Amino acid sequence: MSALAVVFARDGTTVAPSRVLGLSRALRAFGPDAVESCSGPVGLVRRTAQPITDEDAFDRQPIELEDGRLVLFCGFLPHRGELAQALGLSGRRAERLSDGALFAQAWQRWGEEAALQAEGQFAAVVWDPARRTLTAACSPLDAPPLCYSLTRRRAVVSTVPRGVFAWGDLPRRLDDERLASRLIGRHGSWRRTYYEGVQCLGPGEMLKVGPERSAVVRYYDLDEQAAPVEASEDYLAATDQLLRRAVSGALRSRRTPAVLLSGGMDSPTVAVTALAALAEAAPESRMVSFTARPASGWEYPLGPNVVGDESPLVRKLAEKHPRLDARFFDVAGVPVDHLLDRVVELAEGPPRNVENLPWVHEGLRLARETGTRVVLTGGSGNATLSYDGLARFPSMLRAGRFGALLHESWLWRGRWSRRLPLMAAVAPYLHPGIVRMGMKLARVPGQLGRPGASPIQPDFAKDTRVYERAREAHWGYWSRPAKSSRAQRIRMLTMPMRQGDGRFVFHALRAVHGVAVRDPLGDRRLAEWCVALPGEAYWSRGEKRLLIRRLMHDRFPPEMRTGVSAVQAADRHMRFTRAMPRLREEMHEWRRDPEVAGRIDVDRLLRAVETWPARMPAAPNAHPDSGIVRWELCRTLAVGRFIRWVQRGY
Repeated sequence: MSALAVVFARDGTTVAPSRVLGLSRALRAFGPDAVESCSGPVGLVRRTAQPITDEDAFDRQPIELEDGRLVLFCGFLPHRGELAQALGLSGRRAERLSDGALFAQAWQRWGEEAALQAEGQFAAVVWDPARRTLTAACSPLDAPPLCYSLTRRRAVVSTVPRGVFAWGDLPRRLDDERLASRLIGRHGSWRRTYYEGVQCLGPGEMLKVGPERSAVVRYYDLDEQAAPVEASEDYLAATDQLLRRAVSGALRSRRTPAVLLSGGMDSPTVAVTALAALAEAAPESRMVSFTARPASGWEYPLGPNVVGDESPLVRKLAEKHPRLDARFFDVAGVPVDHLLDRVVELAEGPPRNVENLPWVHEGLRLARETGTRVVLTGGSGNATLSYDGLARFPSMLRAGRFGALLHESWLWRGRWSRRLPLMAAVAPYLHPGIVRMGMKLARVPGQLGRPGASPIQPDFAKDTRVYERAREAHWGYWSRPAKSSRAQRIRMLTMPMRQGDGRFVFHALRAVHGVAVRDPLGDRRLAEWCVALPGEAYWSRGEKRLLIRRLMHDRFPPEMRTGVSAVQAADRHMRFTRAMPRLREEMHEWRRDPEVAGRIDVDRLLRAVETWPARMPAAPNAHPDSGIVRWELCRTLAVGRFIRWVQRGY
């Protein structure tokens, strides 16, 4: 766990140590160990907690290069051995270098190119006193958050907005356009935070600031890096090799990592691959996993081939892999808004998926109790190994492969109609209004951004033009399906919700629990390879998610290979129902608060909670405002708490 803050006086004035100390104090929640440094017009701060890897014990920052440049680094380099070899560093010498020092060596050798050479998840800032320039970089695809604010007189860069505001010359004012987007489920540009005057550097971007000029440069483009791969029998072995490399790199820790394990395909893939990697060093080694079960008495309207309790599937996996120490828990005694206020405070924004946070908190807490500081997940699997392949069909239609398209439709026997491949093929070429009408008739759930679905205050929506902006951006309700499998995978890997809010939330979770969450299925080289593969690698002969099924054919139990879908937090409605008396009181407080009531339609929320059904509505017309009951209350609760937190003076 770490955080950084840097201030650069662009007008050449000397930065006072007392003001740098103020930056450090603002970041104290992210680590007790602080380093503050001043050098003329620049001040640097880094906060750290206990070491997670053996190399962390050698970390000393800021790191001074041979030419006097200073480097601050936060993050993790899973493939540091390969980087050390490229730098010509011997094994013994590299072992005594922290990840930050290794990155600094790369910057000394290659300059800005080091951000591409050093694979991992990191944010770095480099101060060049000779040229009086400040450079900040975030790693491609995934990176710790990095915020910045620029004026003619100064530049402030920090892991979180509080580091920017701590400089003292920028008032904390909410960005209403960004907040309105969040209320309708839209994530918007990852460059916008929830505050006016504070921007966020995106993954694969670099900020360059000099005395007179500044610029944000995108130095990494996934589409350019992922050269297309022709379909052949060789690609399966190559994929498996990249998967093993990604998981092995993510395992580096002082204690064996744990796994947050579901009954799907992604996290089990990580688990069994990790077990194989651990067995090479210690054949009898075990790995602990944690799986959430819905609390007793749960109910959820499940469709065909969908489960609400994933524990039976995980038990089957553990039977096949005896070295997997599968442990199960529920959150029956944990409030539905458990630690929500703390996450809002540390992320400085409203988190997504409030209903899932309690079991995430509990899983991380239990992992920490085992002594581990690292938890593995498979969060990027849907965009890489387990991509469903549905967007393959528009390409087939465009190429005139009508016979093959009809054949795939005939072979498909999923829970939707056999016409699904045909529908997917023509949807990108239809008028968006026709697509929306078809989704409405088919009662497709989760149409984010649909006017009237969110309890946003109508006048606030009008003033911020939130629906017009969503329409112009072709987002959510107005979105257009991707015209190729490749385009869809790139969209999923670079979507704003992965690159914006989620980065702040994971950073907050790490601060709360002292546990790092790593997702090897989002490894850059693996992601590039998966984007490069042809569409038939993912869907062929009526079978979707084909790549991961083939990879895991002998490693999964039969029950898991069927591709059963699972509902996360299937007990959400029951747990919200239990909390409803307390939440009603909170809504009445919101009604008396003009800052909240001016942005959220609290009267509509109250009508929904006053008529809250004992069971979750199974159909959209089963409740007068089933959208709020099923989805919107969670999102709105986080936004309301965030507004109130800002009001209280943070």
